This record gives sequence, structure tokens and C-alpha cells, in this order.
Amino acid sequence: MEVAGENFRSRVRFSSIGEHLYAHSAYPTTDANAIFFGPDTYRFANLVAAEMQARSLVPGARILDVCCGGGPGGIEAAICSKPAETGFADINETALDFARANAGLAGLEGAAFFQGDLFNPTDGLFDLVIANPPYLVDPAHRVYRNGGGERGAGLSERIVLEGLTKLAPGGRLILYTGVAIIEGVDPFHKKISQFLQEKGAHFSYREIDPDVFGEELETPGYADAERIAAVGLVVHSNSRNSP
Repeated sequence: MEVAGENFRSRVRFSSIGEHLYAHSAYPTTDANAIFFGPDTYRFANLVAAEMQARSLVPGARILDVCCGGGPGGIEAAICSKPAETGFADINETALDFARANAGLAGLEGAAFFQGDLFNPTDGLFDLVIANPPYLVDPAHRVYRNGGGERGAGLSERIVLEGLTKLAPGGRLILYTGVAIIEGVDPFHKKISQFLQEKGAHFSYREIDPDVFGEELETPGYADAERIAAVGLVVHSNSRNSP
């Protein structure tokens, strides 16, 4: 709770995905370390669930939810597949506190939590890596929004480039992110497609929502963008991938 004028205001809210409750930061999410839960969260969870239905994980599989926030993606994946180990990684300690609480609410036992920069605090290979990273240009540098790099694509690019080396043979990487479209071209797709083709990885890529966060187009960081699209990338690894 916090003081709001003559009243008190909760700093935590709860939302649901199916039968499960998820704690997250109350709105407005102005704090630098706020834990966001919104339309992107549902689209991400739906993408993960669809992939789990298309091809389930074998018993004993390892899952890693990187940039996990409150952990809904990793929890939903674990519920679908019952892996031996589910890991949650985030640079934000507050995010991991929420992820621990939400994993407990979902009855997920034996989860591992890693604080640090993307894959750096983790070890070993994973059968499934999922990510819904920050992807916006945020002048306030809020952890849950600011993706870094050109037009906010920095974290998403790193997750693909670094994540391919963290996949076990036959593993998958599922990325939900947002991309700025410039004169009809998706620069993120162009860059990661070339990289994945060079590595011999099989992948699919689709536009999930053609226009999200339209108000951001009025800010200087998107002066040359015509829209921001939500996209889903699924990468399949057939063998160990060299760095």
C-alpha cells in the first residue's frame, strides 16, 4: 500500500489467464521497475500455448523464460508441459519477486530464478526458451518498457542471437516482441532472418497485431516509423548451434 492524498492505494493488482491469477504492479505503471501485465501478456501467453499444443515437450525438458517479468509465459508453458525444470530470468529483482509469488500461486514447484542480463546467469542448455522482452524506446528508461538498441529492438535481437546457442538439440525459441515498420519494411525480421539462415536454423515469423502502442509514433524515437507491429518468432534447433 502507499499513501495517495488522503487515501491509500494498492501497489499490486491481480489479473487472470484462464484459471490462474497473476500478481503485477498496479496502474499507472510509472515506476522504473514496474511489472506490467496487459494485452501483450495475453498475446504472448496465447502464442506459447498454441506452440505447446502444436508440439509438446518431452518429460524432463528444461524451460527458460527470459525477461520473465511476473512470469506468466514460463508458468503457462510449464502448466502445459510439466517439465523437470522451469527457469525464470530477469535483470529486475522486483520482477523475480513477482515471478516467485506467481509460481507459488500456480502450484509450480522446483522453479529456478536467475537475476542478471538475459542468459548470463543461467547454465546449460534448454529445450524451450521463451521471451516477451521490452521493445519500446522509452526516454524514462523504465526496465519493463525500454528495449534499447535501434527503435527498441536491442533486447529482442540479443535474445535471438544469444538464445540460439542456449537451445538443446531439437529445442525451440519462442519470441513475442514489437517491431517498428519503416516504409513497409520490418528491419528486425530482415536482420534476424539473415542470421538464422546463416546458422541453418528453421524458423517461422508472423505478425500478430499490425498496430500496437500507436501513441508512441508521436515521439522522437519513432519519427521515421509508420507503425509498431506485434510479432511472433519461433525458432527450431536441429543440432547444437555454435556461437
